[in-house]
Amino acid sequence: MRKHRSLLALALALTLVLPLFASASSDGTFEGVGKGRNGDIVLQVTIKDKVITDITCTQQSETPGYADSIKKMADAVVAQNTLDVDAVSGVTYTSAGFMEALKDAVSKAGLSENDFAGKAEAQEAERTDAEETHQIVVVGAGGAGMVAAISAKLNGATDVVLLEKQPFVGGNTLISGAEFAAPGNWLQKEEGIEDSADLFYEDVLKAGGNPDLIRVLADNSLEDAIWLRDVVGVEWIDELMFFGGHTVKRSLIPKGNTGTELITKMKAKCEELGVDIRLNTRATELLVNEAGDVVGVKAESPDQNITFHTKAVVIATGGFGNNLEMRKKNDPNVDEKVLSTNARGIDGDGIVMAEKIGAATVGMEWIQLYPICHPKTGALLYVDDTRLFGKTLIVNKEGKRFVEELGTRYEMSMGIKAQTGSVAYELMTVQDAADCGVLKNHLAEVEDLLKTGDMVEGKTLKEVADAMGVDAQQLEKTVEAWNGYVKDGKDLEFNKRGTLYPIGEGPYWLLRCAPAVHHTMGGIVIDTGAHVLRADGTVIKGLYAAGETTGGIHGNNRLGSAAIADITVFGKIAGESAAAEAK
Repeated sequence: MRKHRSLLALALALTLVLPLFASASSDGTFEGVGKGRNGDIVLQVTIKDKVITDITCTQQSETPGYADSIKKMADAVVAQNTLDVDAVSGVTYTSAGFMEALKDAVSKAGLSENDFAGKAEAQEAERTDAEETHQIVVVGAGGAGMVAAISAKLNGATDVVLLEKQPFVGGNTLISGAEFAAPGNWLQKEEGIEDSADLFYEDVLKAGGNPDLIRVLADNSLEDAIWLRDVVGVEWIDELMFFGGHTVKRSLIPKGNTGTELITKMKAKCEELGVDIRLNTRATELLVNEAGDVVGVKAESPDQNITFHTKAVVIATGGFGNNLEMRKKNDPNVDEKVLSTNARGIDGDGIVMAEKIGAATVGMEWIQLYPICHPKTGALLYVDDTRLFGKTLIVNKEGKRFVEELGTRYEMSMGIKAQTGSVAYELMTVQDAADCGVLKNHLAEVEDLLKTGDMVEGKTLKEVADAMGVDAQQLEKTVEAWNGYVKDGKDLEFNKRGTLYPIGEGPYWLLRCAPAVHHTMGGIVIDTGAHVLRADGTVIKGLYAAGETTGGIHGNNRLGSAAIADITVFGKIAGESAAAEAK
C-alpha cells in the first residue's frame, strides 16, 4: 500500500513540475534552417515566455534586394508575435525559406505556431492624399530606370525621384546574367577578334527592328560599357561570352556572372548622387495637360495616394513577361502552359499607362522564350553558362542533337518545343562547367538541381543517360561524332559557330531544360532621343522611355547580351533628354 501511495505522489509531483520544465525549455535562442532561392537561410530565433523577441539571420546567399525581405519578415514576426505574416511580394522562394527556418527554430523550442498568441494589431492608418513637385520622375527601378536616373543627375537635374512598386530595386536586370554586347572592346583586341559597331548593327538588324534605333545602340554600346565601368563602378571580368546570333564573341561578363554586380553599383551611384528612391510605390496613371503633354504621374504607396507634378517622366517598367492576359492577347501560343523567367512585377504597367494617353506601340506579338530554363519553375538556369563558352551539347530524349547550341534563342526554343516532352538535355563535363565559373558563381543552383534530379552527375555517358531516361547508346554515338567534328574543325550537322570544344572524360552533368518566356520585344515606340511617340509620329512632350518597356529595337528576336546594352544606351539617353527638358 505504501508503494502505491509513493507512486501516486510521484505522479502528482510530475504533473506539477513537467509543465515548468516545458516552459523553461522553450526559452532561449534556437537555430532554424530553411531553403531559400540560392541556398540555406539560417536564423537565430530568441523566445521568452512564448514571445519571439528577436530574429537574427546568420547565413543566407540570397540575391541582394531579395535578401532584404528576410529582415522585413523578421521585423513583422517580432512586432506581431505570430508566424502568420505575409510573404514579401516578388520574393517567393526567399520568403518560403525564411518561414521554413523560422518554423524549424520554433519546433526545436518544443513549440508550434499555435503557441504564439500574437499582439493586438494597430488600427490601419487611413490612407491620405499627397502632392509633390519634382523635376523628373523615373518610373521603374530596374537597370534602365537607374541608368536614366543617374544620367539625369549627371546631366544637371537636381531633383530626381525614382519610383519602384517592389520592395527592392533591380527588376529583371537583378536576376539576369547581365552580359553586355560591346563591339570592339578591349578583351576582343587582346584575343585578336575583329569586330565593329557595323557588324553588331548587322547582327541585330537581322531580326527586323528599327534601323535608326539599332544604329544608336550599336554606335554607343562600347562607350557605355566603359561608362558603366568608369563612372558607375561596374567590374567586368577578363573573359568574353559568345551568345547565339552574334557573328563573333563580343559580350562582356560582370563580376559574379550575374546582374547583382550591376544593380549593386547602380544603386550605390543613385544614392551617391542623391536620387530619391521610393520603394513599394506603384505608378498608376500619367497626367497630361490640355495640349497632351505629360505633366505628372499618380502613384500609390502603402499609406498614401501621391500625385507627382513634374517636368519630365521616364518610363522604365520593363516588359510584360509576367502578365498572362497581355501575353495571350498578343500571342495566344504563349499561354499558361509556358512558364516565365521574369522577376515579379514585370507586368507591362508602363506600356498600359502610356497607351492610355496615346502612345504608340510596336511588335507586341514578339515574345521571346529563353531555351535553357528550369522545366518546373521557368527560372533561367545559369549552369547554361557553360554552353555560352561553347562547351556543351544539347540533345533530345533520343540522344540526338537537333539544333545549333549557339543558335538564336528563337531557333533553340522552337527546336526544344518540337522534341519529345518539349524538353532538351544539356551535356557537359563537370570540369568544363567548373572552368567556366559555374561552381564558383552558381553553386547553390547546382546543388539544388542535383538534389531534385533535374540535373544528374555520373562517371560515364551511359550513367547520366540512364538516370535521365535518355537513349544511352545514341548519346555515346552523338558524342563520338561531335568529337570527330572538333578534330576536323567543322560541325557537319549544324555548323556550330566559334571555337569547337570536345566533350572530354567524365564525370558528366546532364541537365533537363525547357524554354520559358524571357523577353518581350514589343513595347512603346520611341525615337533616337528616347522621346515617346504617338501613332502619327509626333512626340508626347515630357515623356521618355527606355529598356524592355520600349519596342522596335530587337525586332522579332533579341540577341543575348543586347538587352543590357539597350537599357544602358537608351537609359542614358532618356536621362539626358529628360534633364534637358526639365531645366
